[in-house]
Amino acid sequence: MSDYDFTDTITIGGEDCDYDPVAKMARIYCCHCGQPNDVEVELENGEPVYMGFTCDKCMQFNEPEGC
Repeated sequence: MSDYDFTDTITIGGEDCDYDPVAKMARIYCCHCGQPNDVEVELENGEPVYMGFTCDKCMQFNEPEGC
């Protein structure tokens, strides 16, 4: 279970993602297998910015542009 307090929602790649504004972490689902991943996401002018992530389950890299 995650240690983050997902009290907000942000939209990434057209999908709503749970967001912890204090820790700046979002729960983003892998484009390849659907596994939820906790990813560090900054908000710049209200827009989410992150460098992409490697899925914890299938190890595929997910581009920040989305699927």
